[in-house]
Order: sequence, then C-alpha cells, then structure tokens
Amino acid sequence: MVKSSAMEEAEQALAEQGASLALGLSAEEVEQLRAGELDMGVSSCRDPFASPFGRPGQLCPVAPTRCPECRNAFVLPSNLPQLLLFAAHLDQLQHRLAPSHFHALWGQSRRNVIEALNLRTREEIARARRRIADEGLTLSLPLAAQVEFDT
Repeated sequence: MVKSSAMEEAEQALAEQGASLALGLSAEEVEQLRAGELDMGVSSCRDPFASPFGRPGQLCPVAPTRCPECRNAFVLPSNLPQLLLFAAHLDQLQHRLAPSHFHALWGQSRRNVIEALNLRTREEIARARRRIADEGLTLSLPLAAQVEFDT
C-alpha cells in the first residue's frame, strides 16, 4: 500500500512526545492506527469491537454509515476524502427524502459530519478535495449500506 502524504503526516504527529496521551490513545491503539486497523472509512475508531451499535466483541455492524454518530469515532486527515464524499452523499439523500424522514434517519449524522469538517483547516479540506479529484476517489460504502440508503 502506498502511503499518502496525509498518512505520513498523521504518523509523524503520532510519534511526537505526548501526542498519543493527548488523544487518549494507548501505544497499542497508535500501532493499530499506523496499520490501518482502526480506519472505518469516514473516520477512525477507538475500538471497532466496542460499538454502541452492536454486541460487545462484535465488529461494528454499521460502519461507516453511523460513524459520525459514534462516541468511538475520530477524524484524521487521511479520513477527510471519504468524509467529504459522505457529506455530499448525505446532501443528495436529503434532496431525495422527505425532510422529516431525512431528519429522523440522518439529521444527526449530517450535523456531526458538518461539525467534523468545520474543525479542519481550509488547507486540509483543499488537500482532501485534490486527492478526490487526482485519485478519482468515490465513496466506499459496504453493500448493505446501499439498502439502508434506499429507504
């Protein structure tokens, strides 16, 4: 796997003294991040086996569609392209569904996505948009999510 500059920057930032402590991550979790084990697509996850949406010990059954609503989620620069694509997907979904239906199903996720994006710098967002364009990235959703979004 070829590492992007965003991934390399994130790894360097994690290597700084006290960075993992400031993020509330253990040394093991830092290594899992480096290995991509905690990447859920639109966000990273502190513990994909302790999802509030599933049984303890079960891999999160709703990632990445409900990541923005989860207390385990955190967004790294490497997650921004998928998060931007997910935001655009939710915007399209909002136009397809009745307002009350969209709000009930996806309103909180959309608010959380917008908040997560607003916490990023213009430069980070611009880099993520360039990656989307340069690499032809598309939103990666599990097949089961297609059924969920067709409701």
